Amino acid sequence: MGANCRKIFAIMKFRTANRNDVETLSAIAIEAKAYWGYPSSWLKLWEKFLTVTIEQIQNDTIFVCELQEKIIGFIGISAEENLAEIEHLWVLPEFMGRGIGRALFKHALEWCKANAVDRLKVVSDPNALGFYKALGGKVIGEESSIPQPRVLPVLQFSVDC
Repeated sequence: MGANCRKIFAIMKFRTANRNDVETLSAIAIEAKAYWGYPSSWLKLWEKFLTVTIEQIQNDTIFVCELQEKIIGFIGISAEENLAEIEHLWVLPEFMGRGIGRALFKHALEWCKANAVDRLKVVSDPNALGFYKALGGKVIGEESSIPQPRVLPVLQFSVDC
């Protein structure tokens, strides 16, 4: 890890998202998705999936990563009993590749352990498949997506308590 990454880790902070973050989080999700070069027509189709709502803030667990009071990424998790699902994991493009996504993921894993969750699932963008595999995710299937005939890999992680 380079010196710049160590500096970032020394000053970044995690906190729980609140209703005032909704617009910022949605903008980060859209910007991060657009980074992968998807056509604007596809981004429009996915807008409702990329938008963070007040209901999600109230019902899910969403952690933001801040650097000097600016949100640079976030992770959103929904959970039922002992299974949680990553609904969102986005990092601003200028901070990609610096370990922010990994740090958010690890923060979410700690939350899972503290809340008796033993499995964590994600329906991954194909561009993030390598990222999730590197974190220990195992492909367990696929899910259809829009536009058809697009399919997304589904991965699962074992949460060691």
